[in-house]
Amino acid sequence: MSKAARVDMLTLHAMGWNEKKNLSLHQALSTRYVKTCQRLHDETARLADQKTELDCTDEVVSQWLSDVKEWAAGETPDTSHASQGTTHRGMQQSIEGLYLSVRHRKQTLYRQNDSSKFRHRLRRKLAEDKKLLLQEIQKYNDLVLDSATTIDVAVVEHSLTGESTVSQIWPWEVHGSANISIKKRVHDQVMLTRRLHEETRVLVLEMAQHCTWLQSLAMLLKNKLAEEDQGNEGLCCLLRRRLSEVSERFQVVLQQYKTALGPEASVLLHVEEEDQSGLSSPDTSEDEEENTI
Repeated sequence: MSKAARVDMLTLHAMGWNEKKNLSLHQALSTRYVKTCQRLHDETARLADQKTELDCTDEVVSQWLSDVKEWAAGETPDTSHASQGTTHRGMQQSIEGLYLSVRHRKQTLYRQNDSSKFRHRLRRKLAEDKKLLLQEIQKYNDLVLDSATTIDVAVVEHSLTGESTVSQIWPWEVHGSANISIKKRVHDQVMLTRRLHEETRVLVLEMAQHCTWLQSLAMLLKNKLAEEDQGNEGLCCLLRRRLSEVSERFQVVLQQYKTALGPEASVLLHVEEEDQSGLSSPDTSEDEEENTI
């Protein structure tokens, strides 16, 4: 196949794919909005359960969010015998780097590599890094004097299997008297609910923009039809047919969005009112034209 033919084929495929997405956009947005709202309801209830379980108020949660941000920025005090010097801190950084490397390689082993020969090399490198990680953990446990600050090898190996989605919390990652893992769990839940809130707002905006675009397209066709008038009968027929298709599609899309939005459908009512006055003219114009002829 020549380069020009391949470009033409890809162009046709892209046009067909875009048309398919355009026709199913209202269904995709509505389905995603319903699922997002349901998940938001579930996650909000889960956050409330966590607050009740931990017996913490909104002020405490806000303070915990600040603590987690400081911990993530590396501004928390190091309580794991920092007086032992830079060697101790360097070992901690080495353990963190090896752990992240092994976990990342496990997650991307099959996702980004389709060659069994290449995966074999990655498995060998992964095994070497894991062995080195366990050696560094053993060295660290031999250096620390307090048994409460040692690293549990079994917990680390379990987190590397992929069965646990919670990131590893190291003994030196301590903030105040409370366990940072509890604060991080609440922080992640709060951030999840905020992201879902933002996603629902974005989806509502996308629905409104979709309806506005359809209405603008119908108005453009109506203006072109008014400009042509009786000058070109064939073009007028095509414009009227296209305007009728856009009007019918607009009603289908709007009804789908109203069903999904429920009480929040009022954000689209102004579009519907304009549509009632602006998109109901094709049939009457055709009847008037037939009577004139």
